[in-house]
Amino acid sequence: MKNFIIAALILFVFTGICRAEEPAANNCVLYDLKGKEVRLSDYKGKPMIICFWTTWCPYCRREIQRLNKVYSEIGLSGIELIAINVSEREAKVTRFLKSNPVDFRILLDKDGECAFSYGIIGIPTYLLIDREGRVKLEANSFPKDRYKELLLN
Repeated sequence: MKNFIIAALILFVFTGICRAEEPAANNCVLYDLKGKEVRLSDYKGKPMIICFWTTWCPYCRREIQRLNKVYSEIGLSGIELIAINVSEREAKVTRFLKSNPVDFRILLDKDGECAFSYGIIGIPTYLLIDREGRVKLEANSFPKDRYKELLLN
């Protein structure tokens, strides 16, 4: 039992160290709602807020509405906002957005590989990524009071 606990602690610490060093603007291949390929690395050098979400998640729907209300403030501060839908068909996301329009960019992670590459295990999940590509915060709700401090300092 003692060896198991030590192994678990080592794995936990190692995972945390690797996560802190992971470049955020990786080469995830995503698609916009017109089918155009987009890579997160295209945003290199820009602070970003990424929200991983789905249409079936009630918490995600609430967060998408909340983001739309603060989008202009986020944009004026020079931060990119992207919502990445995880593993849903384009038609389903498009139907959702017709009744819930947003002003920010929606991208599709068709096979869930991008979410997997970041270790996303629940939705909604926010990643705040600084100009150097470091994940400054991972959270399940929008950190309205802290996002500028974390990304612009």
